[in-house]
Amino acid sequence: MSATQEPPPDAQGARTSASGVRERLLDAAELLFAELGYAACTFRAISAQSGINQGLLHYYFTSKQNLFTEVFLRRAHVIAARRVALLDAAEAQWGGGHVPLETLVRHFLTPALEMAQQGEGGRAFVRIHSQLRGEAGDLGLALRRQAFGASTERYVSALCAACPHLSAEAVYWRFNFMVGSYLVVSSQAGRLEDYSGGACAANNMQAALDQLVPFAIAGFLAAPPAANAAPTALANAKLPGRTRA
Repeated sequence: MSATQEPPPDAQGARTSASGVRERLLDAAELLFAELGYAACTFRAISAQSGINQGLLHYYFTSKQNLFTEVFLRRAHVIAARRVALLDAAEAQWGGGHVPLETLVRHFLTPALEMAQQGEGGRAFVRIHSQLRGEAGDLGLALRRQAFGASTERYVSALCAACPHLSAEAVYWRFNFMVGSYLVVSSQAGRLEDYSGGACAANNMQAALDQLVPFAIAGFLAAPPAANAAPTALANAKLPGRTRA
């Protein structure tokens, strides 16, 4: 839409600014994508949630995929930019030397856990991210790569330098475990309160960070698996549908 064009009237027939309408639609879609998932979320539901007619959804976003892409990237880019800024500052502080492992882990985790505290929209984004990471498909992979690819490469490179006892392959595995851990924590699914008997609160992001940082550090500091280690019980287990030669 050009700067001279006006948006069509909203559900009440009033003309509102393009930026205001887009934000209302994005906010409503974010909550519903988090609640319903991508497949079940419809333009009709988003229209009802936002109070804006479906015509404007098509006008601004054309398709559900385009809308979902904008919903995801607007907060994902904030997290990625914050991570890069923190890493830039750390590298400047350490004068081009290796940034300590604890600093890398804390700087990587903090922006995502901060986002989980940004009201219902921030919490909804974290749930969407968690759902997206658990689903196979080109869209999810492409969005995560677009949002986090550059920052991930920088952090993995710095982690490799901070963990000379690990191969690059081991660092990638452990980085993946760290990402999965913070998504479980920040999505606040309620299981933590359940199995802790209320002793732990999943919405306490500072407590989550204080626990998750040493947990992740310990994972990176652990010795790599021995190349000639005996097969594990899992490798030998007879899983459903698995046949042995």
